[in-house]
Amino acid sequence: MTQYIYSLASIFILSLTVFGDVIVLTSGEQLEGTIKSQDSQFIHVQHSILGDVSIALKNITSLNGERILESIEIAPNEEQEEFHEETQWNQSINVGLGIQNGQKNTSDLSTAYHADRTIDEHKVTFDFRYNMSETNSERTLNRFASSWGNTWYQTDSLWDVFTTLQFDWAEFQSWDQRLVGDLGVEYEILKNKENNEEFTLTLRLGSGFRKEFQSVNNHLIPEGLLGVGVNWVVSDKQTLTASTTWYPDYDDVSNYRLVTNASWNVQMSSIDTIQFSIGFHHEYNSQVDTGIDNSNLQLTAGIQYSF
Repeated sequence: MTQYIYSLASIFILSLTVFGDVIVLTSGEQLEGTIKSQDSQFIHVQHSILGDVSIALKNITSLNGERILESIEIAPNEEQEEFHEETQWNQSINVGLGIQNGQKNTSDLSTAYHADRTIDEHKVTFDFRYNMSETNSERTLNRFASSWGNTWYQTDSLWDVFTTLQFDWAEFQSWDQRLVGDLGVEYEILKNKENNEEFTLTLRLGSGFRKEFQSVNNHLIPEGLLGVGVNWVVSDKQTLTASTTWYPDYDDVSNYRLVTNASWNVQMSSIDTIQFSIGFHHEYNSQVDTGIDNSNLQLTAGIQYSF
């Protein structure tokens, strides 16, 4: 009976050795046991003779034939990098002020916020802009604009897909509030890169809708979209972007909008996050209320802080 018990015990111990985990230490010694748990600094092992043992990861060369640097340390770093990329936003704030004293006293205020993030070829952008002007204490401009954009880049193609949703509020327009949505494709016509300079020319084509509130056009308007854009990285300290887009009413082509935007950013100091910025926005509406100008032009200049 005693021999039978010894035999079972020997088989049990042998099975622990055969089927256990093999740990090679930096000293060259080899330890066989069963790994019970693991954290960022230690491996906790149950050994048939030593009992429960905690071994620092820095003292381990390999685990079950795999190098400890590859099997343990790299994976957490990759997860941290992936998490960092997913939470990284490119943001900027732009503030511009203008005062003119003469035959007429004029003051201007312009503020803007931009944020964008790209993950797995999907870019999300948010933009908020507010402009206000007064002449002889009489307000002549009061407008807020916001937009949410998405772009899905196609690595192996010159075509990209985009969507845009925009909400505007304004005084002195033929509408009080306006909601605009677009869906379309963007085609890269030309791209030239040399040293720090890069020039890109794109074409946009799509469809969408426009809904104006407190307006002569108070119904839902289906719109087309045809536009062209330029992105010119002049140097590592200077960029220029411009775009113009035509939005015709599908039911009445004579009812359309023509929107042009441009911006020029120049780094003025050794601080990478601060730039001098000039902005241009022009919108022409073919049909407006009586007494409202068809053309609306906004010029801004200020300081942009990126973070």
